[in-house]
Amino acid sequence: MNAMLLAAGRGERMEPLSSIVAKPALEVLGEPLCATAVRQLARFGDTLVVNLHRHPRQVAAAVREVLGDRRVFFSWEPVLLGGAGGLARARRLFGPGPLLVGNGDTVSALDLAPLAAAADPECCTLGLLPHPDPRRWSSVELASDGRVRTIFPAGAADGGDLFLFTGFQVLGAEVLACLPSPPGELAPVWQRLREAGRLRGVVLRGEWQEAGTPRGFLDLVLDRVGPLGWRHPQAILAEDAVLEHSAVGRGCGVGRGCRLMATVVTAGASIGPRSEIEGCVVAGAFALPAGTRARDELLLPGGRYALPPAGATGQRA
Repeated sequence: MNAMLLAAGRGERMEPLSSIVAKPALEVLGEPLCATAVRQLARFGDTLVVNLHRHPRQVAAAVREVLGDRRVFFSWEPVLLGGAGGLARARRLFGPGPLLVGNGDTVSALDLAPLAAAADPECCTLGLLPHPDPRRWSSVELASDGRVRTIFPAGAADGGDLFLFTGFQVLGAEVLACLPSPPGELAPVWQRLREAGRLRGVVLRGEWQEAGTPRGFLDLVLDRVGPLGWRHPQAILAEDAVLEHSAVGRGCGVGRGCRLMATVVTAGASIGPRSEIEGCVVAGAFALPAGTRARDELLLPGGRYALPPAGATGQRA
């Protein structure tokens, strides 16, 4: 089996944070956001490919950090090709057999064995979970035989047994071979397969959480931090700095007399002395001035931005 991580998006929903760090490379307690997906794909894929577009060096370094000496191929897209286009461009790198695909913007502990086992040369099979919030994400409705009956846009479904697409899917060898030349998106491919009865779904078990926006990233990290906070071994904190349910990442610093509450400091940022920061993401190679006061903001080298409400939703099945 082949495997591919889709990591070439622009990260538009993560803006302006994604102007500093590529979404798959965002730090989650010392590991890149893409780490769990990379490990899951590497477990099943004899050949592993990652496509790259924005901040390609960051993403490549994040993947290599996770895989160590494991061989991985990178497919560079100077112009973004879309989901189907990225897969089609990478075809030359794959061996024979099906392709297991995952996204780089989630943290999950899913059992993908049923999905891998469902590979069919003529079908595409989606990895699904019972839907936590059909108003927020699109929904998949399955027929009794596992065929995808309908894919509803967010907010359009009106009840029934609905499922969430996890970002993991397996494409049969014939489906992969017949993808149109890039660029192209996956939605039209799915539509053609669905109409032919060749788009299927498998309900998975495990944990899943998305980090699509800056607020979603903050929520995802804080869900994994205890009340006393977390600091990377390579972070520098003043002895009297106070962390309350906060995370300070690799290469970051927190000055004397600071108090951080429900805050993530990452990507080399430093907090000046006597600052009080609550509900914020502080990111980038810059230093906040001494005495900074901030609440519910994204603090970057280029400015301060309000964090929108609503957090990332986790899901267990």
